[in-house]
Amino acid sequence: MMAMDNGGLIAQKSVNGPEGATRAAADVPAAAAGQAEAPAKGRFKPDMPDFIFALAAFALGYLFSRWLLFSWRGWGVAVFTAAYLLLVTVYLIRKGAFAGGPATWFWLAITLATGASYALWKNPGFAGVRSLFLFCSAVYYVIVASGSTFMGKSGNYLPVDALNAVVLIPIRNFLNQYISFTALGKGEKRGKGLPIFIGIVLAVFLLICLAPMLMRADSGGFSVILRFLADVFSFDISDFLLYALFAVPVAAYLYGLVSGAAHKMRTDTIKPEGAKMFVDTMRFFQPATVYIALAAVCGLYAIFILSQTPYFFSAFTGIRPEGWLNYSEYARQGFFELCGISAINMTILTVANLTCKKRREELRLLRVLNIALAVITMLLIATAFSKMALYIGAGGLTMPRLMPCVFMVFLAIVCVALIVLQKRSFSIVRLSLVVGAVILCVFCLADPDALVIRYNSERHLAGSLPYFDMDVLRRADEAGIVPAIRVYENTSDEDLKIELARYLNDFGNNISYREHDGYAYRGEAHTFSMELYRAAEASRVFLLGNR
Repeated sequence: MMAMDNGGLIAQKSVNGPEGATRAAADVPAAAAGQAEAPAKGRFKPDMPDFIFALAAFALGYLFSRWLLFSWRGWGVAVFTAAYLLLVTVYLIRKGAFAGGPATWFWLAITLATGASYALWKNPGFAGVRSLFLFCSAVYYVIVASGSTFMGKSGNYLPVDALNAVVLIPIRNFLNQYISFTALGKGEKRGKGLPIFIGIVLAVFLLICLAPMLMRADSGGFSVILRFLADVFSFDISDFLLYALFAVPVAAYLYGLVSGAAHKMRTDTIKPEGAKMFVDTMRFFQPATVYIALAAVCGLYAIFILSQTPYFFSAFTGIRPEGWLNYSEYARQGFFELCGISAINMTILTVANLTCKKRREELRLLRVLNIALAVITMLLIATAFSKMALYIGAGGLTMPRLMPCVFMVFLAIVCVALIVLQKRSFSIVRLSLVVGAVILCVFCLADPDALVIRYNSERHLAGSLPYFDMDVLRRADEAGIVPAIRVYENTSDEDLKIELARYLNDFGNNISYREHDGYAYRGEAHTFSMELYRAAEASRVFLLGNR
């Protein structure tokens, strides 16, 4: 079409006379030059902030490989998270790409709080979920803070944002970090790298000279800080080379994500028009088909519930149905199936509304069926909760029992939102994302492993839980030390006291106590956390008093 327009324009100007032909001839090279420059606009053109952030990315990559890649180590994770957020935010601001706004500050706070939880608690029973959540929130913060979310905001296209942030943007900009080093040789920026290097050398020299003098005038606190830093940066050459090897791809991935988002480089691999067209192509079921499917599912659940009403609702009253030997067997039977069915129901509702040819707003019966299945799902969730309450009452609390309960709370909130959605229009995906992030962040900060052990120990000492589960205590690691000491000092069960003494001795043997600063460490210094320090102090006092 453009070629036809140019051709028509040239022909028309030629008819108008020699001057028109001359102008037309001049327009052709200009248009060709514009077309030749178009691809060049997609190239990464680094400047000095890009170069500086490239160096910082290597440092972040090294810290990631040392403190996170092989094991998630206490305050080391917290320090890395804070450094990552600070450097990314400053870089985006410097590049003029920082979007700001409530969403940006929300994800900054969520990521920072989740990273800080590593400095507080170990949370071994929640380690995998917490690590995955921290990674996802840290990556998502970059595209939110840079305004690179699909269609400009979080919403129903969240899977596209996830694909862009985790795969497409960092991989397609993977070489940006190395390209950024060319910024030192460009125009007026040439030679700026040497002054920076000289400044760093001078700073290190001055610090080495002044630190011993300050230590001689120190009352104790400054020496602790210097020893702390010495522990952080102490390494042998083999460890350094190993961590540096893994740091190279990590730094390139991180830099590709952040620089790509800041420069809006290759962030539009998936086009909005294509995404909308794909969603539209999924709408292939007639409303009658969707009605029959949803009505059949609702009818099946109704028959299931009505056919076993006494059994189904007995957990709400705390009464064990006839034929069951104990509460734990009855409570455990069907609980996880109900959890799974509740999650499947949400998937059914999503698929039904996405594949229906007409939208929910146009179909009253579809909205009614949505509400009906959401209400049934909430009933299943309530029943599952009542069963789990009996199960916990009979056998105590564990992380595998606590985490499904948290998940069911999330599903219940989504069900309520789904019911409201039938009357009011909003992004339920965005709401689910925010609610899920808040729940997970609070769970990270709440120290769930310690909560589990405290609950079991208090019930055991109160006499409502006859059996104190040592396996649950061992899985809690340092979170169980203080409750274990309390149970040891107050229980009359001699066999349990022997088990607890063995557990406390094993823990104490793995802790080294340093007299000059009083800090307790397990392994390297950066594994330190507030919980480990508190557990080590309690364990040391206990062992000294029972020698």
